[in-house]
This record gives sequence, C-alpha cells and structure tokens, in this order.
Amino acid sequence: MDEYKILIEKAQKLHGELCPGVIIGTRMSIAAMKKLGMDPLEENDHLIVYVETDRCMPDAVEAITGCTVGRRTLKFRNHGKFVATFIDMKTGKAVRVSAKDDKTSSYPGLWNWFNTIIELRKNGKMKDVMGEKKATIKKLSQMPDEELLNLEDVEFEVPKNEIPSMPDHIIICSVCGEHVMDQKELTVNGAHICRACAHELFKLQ
Repeated sequence: MDEYKILIEKAQKLHGELCPGVIIGTRMSIAAMKKLGMDPLEENDHLIVYVETDRCMPDAVEAITGCTVGRRTLKFRNHGKFVATFIDMKTGKAVRVSAKDDKTSSYPGLWNWFNTIIELRKNGKMKDVMGEKKATIKKLSQMPDEELLNLEDVEFEVPKNEIPSMPDHIIICSVCGEHVMDQKELTVNGAHICRACAHELFKLQ
C-alpha cells in the first residue's frame, strides 16, 4: 500500500467519511511535513499546527500529524480559511499551506467545488451534489501539489502561553468566578475577565 493511500485512510477513519476537505487536509499535511524534513508516516513530537477553519480539514491534519487540541499541539484560529501553518519547534522552521485559489485558474480544485456546491444547493439540485463530490475527490487526489497548494516558508513564533507544558498561570474571572489558565484572560481596568464574559460585556469576538 502506498504512502498516500495509508494516510488518506487514516484521515477518513478519524473524520468518518471521505470528502474534499479531508483530501486537502491530508495533502497539506504531507506536503508541509516533507518540506520540514519530517516523515508523514511517523508521528513527530516537535510539531505544532495552527489551522484556520473548523470544517473538515483539521480532522485530516490531526490524523496525519498526530497533533491534537488536548496535547496543545493543534491550534485553532477561527478565520474561515483552508490554511494551516506547520511549525517544527525543534528547528524553528515554519511552513504555511493554503488551498490555491482556483476560481479563475485552468486547474479547478477546492474552491471551484465549493462554488459549484453552493449553486447546486441554491437551485435545489441536491441529487447532483454527490456526483460533484465524488468527481472532486478523485480530482483533488490526483492533482500535483503545485496546482493544488500554496506552500511558503514563514517566520512564526509560537506564543509562550501556547507552548505545550504544564500550566503556570491560573486566575479567577472577576465576573463569573471560573478559573482561566494560560493567560487567556483579558484585563480591564485592573480586573481579570475571561473571554466568555468579556464577549458578553463588550461584544468582543
């Protein structure tokens, strides 16, 4: 069994199905890890990944890299983008990977599929969605990296309070009384406030 088949099966098992987002997440992980000199068939305990969507892609990243939220090696940034930044904490090298904008390119990929699905749903053509999904899965699996992904070396410093370690900073929110770890609180007029309360009080995002 070849490398890609082994890895895509791992991603499919974790996510529960095979879909274009899982394909992209798998392809992103393989490409980024290889660019960092890592073997995607082996878990690397020096790797931290920041993902920028809460759709399918992060499940594939977790399956391939072994990074998880609970281990503090998989980080989520709610930007709505199919983007992930892979950081080798041992070397300091970082690679940012994004799904290439294909809407006007000669190589229709992920975004072309999303736009097609949106139009089909608007027009009530739900029976056609599965056909498009199957065709796109096959296409995304076969496209070369250079047609599918943007990879760029970036400077990225993981904030100290986001590095995997035992907690060394805990406060109590002055509004709700709940504990907050890892300097995730906000300080307003000298008072420590958790982000949930701050959102309610100040309509922060």
